[in-house]
Amino acid sequence: MPPKGNFGVFSLSWPIFLQLLSTYSMGLVDVWALGRISDDAAGAVGSVNTVATFVLMMFSFMGQGGSLVYARALGRGEPGQVREYYFVALLLHVVLGAAVSIALFVLAEDVAGLMGLRGQHLAFGTTFLQIVGGSAVLHSLVAMLGGVLAANGFTRHAMFAAVFTNVVNVTLILVLVLSTSGPRWGVRGVALSTALATCAGLLYSLWLVFFRIRIRFRRPGTVGQLKAHAALLVAFSLPTMLEPAFWQLAQIVTTRIISAVGTDELAARMYTLSITNMIGMFSSALSQGLQIALGHLAGAGETNRIRRLARNTRAAGVVAAVALALVTGLSGEWIMRGFTTDPEIADAGKLLLWCGLLYLPGSSLIMTTASSLRAVGHVVFPAVVGIVVLWAVFLPLAYALSLPLGLGILGVMIAMAVDENLRALLMDIRWRRLPGKRQERSALPEQTKRASVSDT
Repeated sequence: MPPKGNFGVFSLSWPIFLQLLSTYSMGLVDVWALGRISDDAAGAVGSVNTVATFVLMMFSFMGQGGSLVYARALGRGEPGQVREYYFVALLLHVVLGAAVSIALFVLAEDVAGLMGLRGQHLAFGTTFLQIVGGSAVLHSLVAMLGGVLAANGFTRHAMFAAVFTNVVNVTLILVLVLSTSGPRWGVRGVALSTALATCAGLLYSLWLVFFRIRIRFRRPGTVGQLKAHAALLVAFSLPTMLEPAFWQLAQIVTTRIISAVGTDELAARMYTLSITNMIGMFSSALSQGLQIALGHLAGAGETNRIRRLARNTRAAGVVAAVALALVTGLSGEWIMRGFTTDPEIADAGKLLLWCGLLYLPGSSLIMTTASSLRAVGHVVFPAVVGIVVLWAVFLPLAYALSLPLGLGILGVMIAMAVDENLRALLMDIRWRRLPGKRQERSALPEQTKRASVSDT
C-alpha cells in the first residue's frame, strides 16, 4: 500500500490522460469500422451510441467518486476501512451495472425507436444497443476497479488496462468485421468486438488488482456498517454523476440550437470538438490526479499541503489550457484542411478554434477547483453550480445570442465563455473562502460514528 499523501499530481495525471485518450480512440475505431460497413450503419449506431456513451460515462464518474472515498481513507491510514469500502463499492457496481444491462438489452428496440430510427436503421441500432448496452455491467466493474487502482496511485496500471482493451478491440474488429476471410458480421461484429474487448480489459484489471498488486477486499462486519459505507459512497458519487448527466442533456439542446443556425456551423462544431476535446481530456486528467493526491492529504489532515498543491496545479492547468488553445487557434487553417474542403465550414471551424481561448482556460479552472472541493468533502457545491449555471445562464444566453440576435455560432461560443468563466469564478470564490480547518475535514460523514459537517 502506497504511503499516504505521497503522490505527485503529474505522475498520477499523465497515465490518466493516456487512458482517456485510449478510450476515446476506441470509439473512433468503432466509428471508422462502421463507416467501412455502410453510412446507414454508422448513422444508426451513432444515434443509439449517445445513450450507451451516456450510461458508460455515468459508471466512470461513479468510479471516480469511489476513488475519492478510498483515497481519503488511505490518507487517514485506515487499511481495514478502505477494504470494506472496496467490497461495498463492488456490490453497488454489480447491482447497478446488472440492472442497466438488463434494461438496455430488453428495451433496446424501444430506445432505438425513440431515437427516430426506422426499418434497417432500427435493426442496426437495436443490435448494437443490445450487445453494447447489455454488457454495461462489464463497464461498471472496469470503472470500479479503475477507481481502486487510481486511489492507490496505480494510474499507470489502469492506463495499461485501457490500452490492452483498445488493442483487443482493434484485433477483433479486423477479424470479425473487416477481414475477407472472417465472418464479416457487420454491426454485430463491431458491437461484439467492443463487448469482448471490455471483458478482456476487465479480466486484466481483476488480475492487476487481486494478483499483481494484491489489493484485498473485506466484507463489513455488520449490515449497519454495510449500509453506512454504501451511503457514504453514494453521497460522494451521486453529485459527481449528476453534473455530467445534465451537461450531456445540455449538449443535446445546444446541438439543436446550432442546427437551427445552419448545417455548415453544425458540421464545423462536430469537426472542432474532436480537437478541443483533447484539451478537455488533459484538463480532466490533471483534475483527476489532483483529486487523488488531495484526497490522501485531506485524509491525513495536511491542510497547508492541500492549499499549496491545489494552488500550483490550478495555475498550471490554466497556463497549459491557454497554451494549447493558442496553438490550436494558430493551427486552424491546417486542422480544418484535414476535415473539409468547404471554405465556409473551414472558416466557421477556424473561428471556433480561436474561441477556445475564451472558455478552455475557464474550463480547466472549473475542473481542478471542483476536484479540490470534492477532495475536502464538498461534493455538492460543484454539482449545484454546474447544473444551475449551465441551464439558467448558458442555454438561454446561447439561444438569445445565436438566433434572435443573429450572432449565429459565435453567439453560442460567447455564451459558453460566459458559462465557463462564471462557474470558474464561483468555484474559485468558494475555494478561497473555505477556512483552513474546513479543508482538513469532510462535509460528509466518513464513518458511522463520526459527526457529519454540513456543506454550507
